[in-house]
Amino acid sequence: MFPLLVTAAIIKHEGKVLLARRRENAPYPLLWEFPGGKLEANEDPRDCVVREIREELGIDILVEGVVDVLYHRYPERTVLVMVYRCSWTGGNVQDLDVAEHRWVEPADVISFPLLPADIPLAERLLREGVA
Repeated sequence: MFPLLVTAAIIKHEGKVLLARRRENAPYPLLWEFPGGKLEANEDPRDCVVREIREELGIDILVEGVVDVLYHRYPERTVLVMVYRCSWTGGNVQDLDVAEHRWVEPADVISFPLLPADIPLAERLLREGVA
């Protein structure tokens, strides 16, 4: 079976990174993640990350480039995550389709209970300061 294609955004503002907490009724409830989501049929991944951030957090972003591509095997499915460096271009951050959000120092991201697929990215952020 092919992996599920998903996107994630590293959005920095004033030196901090935006994390979102999954809703209680979502798979892997209440874990923190780099925001993003699943690609729709025939959707460009860059368009997907822009759409997902708007739907989940109510802000507009500019996709600046690929940071990483991550492969993770969950018990129920495999995901391929395209991670983009993005900048916040407009709107006020709202918790539209997330439990909450938080601006976090890059070095502190790894201390949050993260979605398993995001852990390698958080480790890289700590080690290399990506984005």
